[in-house]
Amino acid sequence: MMSKGLFIASLTLGLLASCSSSKKAPEGSATVAAGGDSLDDEVEQKPIVPESKTAPTKETVSELQTKSNSIDGRYKPMSVALRAGQAQAVNEEAAKLLGTNPDDPTALNALAMIHLRRGKIGAAKLLLSRALEKNPQNAALHNNLGVALLEEGEHVLAMGQFKKALQLDDRHTEALGNLGSLYVRNGDFVKAASLLDQSYRQNRANQAIATNLALALRHKKDFEGAKRIYEEILKANSRDVSALLNYAILLIDFMGKPKDGLDLVYKLKFIETERKDVLNRANALEKKAKSELK
Repeated sequence: MMSKGLFIASLTLGLLASCSSSKKAPEGSATVAAGGDSLDDEVEQKPIVPESKTAPTKETVSELQTKSNSIDGRYKPMSVALRAGQAQAVNEEAAKLLGTNPDDPTALNALAMIHLRRGKIGAAKLLLSRALEKNPQNAALHNNLGVALLEEGEHVLAMGQFKKALQLDDRHTEALGNLGSLYVRNGDFVKAASLLDQSYRQNRANQAIATNLALALRHKKDFEGAKRIYEEILKANSRDVSALLNYAILLIDFMGKPKDGLDLVYKLKFIETERKDVLNRANALEKKAKSELK
């Protein structure tokens, strides 16, 4: 199955308001998250959580859109089905479109998204490669191929596709987030912060990107910047376990604010009662914070 961090660009030619350069994340999007080493930085594999092996990393998939962003009614049924996760309906609508135009990039991309969601990476790559043969200048297709490659562990090739997407569209939200998250994975936090900040400014609803950005800022020692991001995440979702843990780590381990961090730890332990890795990290933070408050 597709990892939690990839931002997939869905090619629905303007059907969704959240397309590659839109301010909201596209339906079915998945962002690439970099993986961390310890619970200090859990990377969102859709993009990143606290340095934890269980951190979610997101790859984001993007939608195809027309230059005019106009809605083409031919694609609406397929778009609706894709949003609803109705694979059979997507297949049926895509078949109709491909019967008229065998190289329709929107239909090919929609089918690729279905295969990605089912973990059929090879089939998704074939569809995306086919679409790119006739549409080599489409940033969303390059982003999505990067997502598929990343799912296979081909990080270098995936990075190349994300860079290609940005060469074609330097404001491509999903590619910015995916490439930035890969830089986090590789420890290049300066490059990561710049890309993730651009992606986050376009789509503040994507908490995985926000988490990865905060992590990159923390590694750059921009603690106030990281703190601001965590507060924005928790304002949107006060029960976000990853944000609570990362924020507590920031306050206790890096900013010398054990009392504030301890409040977050207590809330975290009330919400999360099963994940041993998170609870072990929370217990360690609690112990450290209490010792500093004595």
